[in-house]
Amino acid sequence: MKRKYTILLIVISIFLNNIFAQVSVSDINRLSNSQLDSIRKELQSNDPISDSSDTINIDGVDPEPVNIESSPENLQPVNIESSPADSISYFGYNYFKRDINFFDNVPTPPDFKLGPGDEIILSLWGETNLRESFVINKEGLIYYKNIGFINLSNKNLKEAELILIEELSRIYSTLKDKENQTELMLELGKLKSINVYFSGQIETPGIHLIHPFSDIFLAIVQAGGVKQEGSLRHVQLIRNNKVISTVDFYSFFIDGKNNFSSTKIIDGDVIHIPIVSKRVRIQGAITNPGFFELFDDESLADLIQYAGNLSADASSNIMLDVLVPLSDRLSDDNARLSVAANINTASNTKLNNGDTASVRFISDVETKVEVLGRVKFPGLYSSSSTLKEVLDIAGGFNDPLYKKSIRMDEIFILRKDENQFYGLEFQTSYNDSDKFELIAGDKIFVYEDYRYNNNFIIQVGGEVKKRGNFPLTSEMTVGQALDLAEGLTPLGNPKAIVVSQDFVQNNNGEIITTSKNISNVDLDLVLNANASVVVLPFKDMVNIEGNVYNPGLIAYQKGLSVSSYIKLAGGYKENSLKNNVYIQKANGEIQSVARGRFKRPEAGDTIVVPADQNPQDFDTAGFVADVLSVLTNLVAIFSIVDNNN
Repeated sequence: MKRKYTILLIVISIFLNNIFAQVSVSDINRLSNSQLDSIRKELQSNDPISDSSDTINIDGVDPEPVNIESSPENLQPVNIESSPADSISYFGYNYFKRDINFFDNVPTPPDFKLGPGDEIILSLWGETNLRESFVINKEGLIYYKNIGFINLSNKNLKEAELILIEELSRIYSTLKDKENQTELMLELGKLKSINVYFSGQIETPGIHLIHPFSDIFLAIVQAGGVKQEGSLRHVQLIRNNKVISTVDFYSFFIDGKNNFSSTKIIDGDVIHIPIVSKRVRIQGAITNPGFFELFDDESLADLIQYAGNLSADASSNIMLDVLVPLSDRLSDDNARLSVAANINTASNTKLNNGDTASVRFISDVETKVEVLGRVKFPGLYSSSSTLKEVLDIAGGFNDPLYKKSIRMDEIFILRKDENQFYGLEFQTSYNDSDKFELIAGDKIFVYEDYRYNNNFIIQVGGEVKKRGNFPLTSEMTVGQALDLAEGLTPLGNPKAIVVSQDFVQNNNGEIITTSKNISNVDLDLVLNANASVVVLPFKDMVNIEGNVYNPGLIAYQKGLSVSSYIKLAGGYKENSLKNNVYIQKANGEIQSVARGRFKRPEAGDTIVVPADQNPQDFDTAGFVADVLSVLTNLVAIFSIVDNNN
């Protein structure tokens, strides 16, 4: 059985969550078939020739040809306006492009500690008047005539003042005389800069002399800022070879939250700027178009927020130019895809590194058509597209489950005639909809298929013995769903189960459906009709299957060969096909071992030892070993479960 990467399973669970959206509470806002019929009749009733305007099958009309070279799944964004700055705007980097010339006017922080090289200015007034400056030496001392050396190392100004009052009172008695008191004040003069090392994607890497009042932000400014390839959300402060702080500057840029100034830079610190791992672009009807850095768990909605939200003239339609990850490409021919998205589903829309989101302007859809009925997002859409493009954006027709509830072969279009009445009606099917060109004012009616039995189902995947869709019964729990999937595979971790499903809440009378992912769920959790259950595999285990005496899970040991794992599993049985041994990777890839049994598996791999299907003799020893291996595996599995508890 092929196994997916853990991160891919989570992405699949989110995708499956969208698949089941047709049974959500939002369906109540869609028009029923009877309501659609009423609207059609009402529109046609204003037409004096409506009695003679028979329904026309699309095969009988010849719409103007449509110049579409690709399917809606591969459509490029249309009429997206962008400014010249949009193409070069990388969010956040300009914050560090500043000249530092203000430190002399910055008050001394109360927690600032004196150290070698710092200059202090001592002032006395009253019975005694003087003003002198001292430079703290390498040992943290200053020398005062007639007193000697005074230790001020690692003291703040207030602490240093108290020490000097105590020491200088030996020669200036009025420092402690309340009647004829001499006052003492200490100021900072010139300060010794500190050495800070910069590595990674910094404009000027290497060692820099940094002002001692600096935090990590000001230190980066003094080093010239961050390169365009550098991350602004994973900046590391390293001290004594340990990361003591990781800074996400986006919280400061967007919300003004300063989460970095509390950690001061000291001499010898290292500031590391890693390379950006995920950067996406947003353009079109957005307040601040440009390139933005995203975390792996952030969505299109987060991107829109970082870009200052939609502009006043934005539509709800968003086109995504998606870069397919290299590991998921069948070939370079499908490296990029263009898909339609909607602001209502932005929080569930994940993006890859290199993707582009184009928010369409209302002006792009001024000539509108209206979609009514059994679609995910009924409403107004651009008439510059074919019927299929509009239906795909409206949602539902590409959903394996949702489309079962749609009358796919009976889609009706009402169109105004020369008298501007809805006297023309066309009928087509979804399969032929790419041939039908729309014009402004068209009304598109999508009906529900009453033959659809509306049986709710759930999806179970990951490390289960039987993956697939199962009917949802009342109050079904996660445990019951796993029973339907015939339980977990040997690699299935009962403490690593992810459930993705919708949750309904009421907000001021408006019903809102939100999707959430829950990790490490309780088996008693009740599932709803939008649920998918994914069982993740154990970490740091190798599975041995096939014709060995003790198949099952073995703890992963780095550098151990296939042959060694087979020995740990009791060795080959007599009828084993040793030259046909193979490794099944966690992503489903098959690697032949053949005679190279020194190949080293990775954690999560499965080693398979095939058996000769036509053995000459009955293997009595093997039969006994099989029975024993079953008992051994049960003990091993229970032990693993206990360890994970």
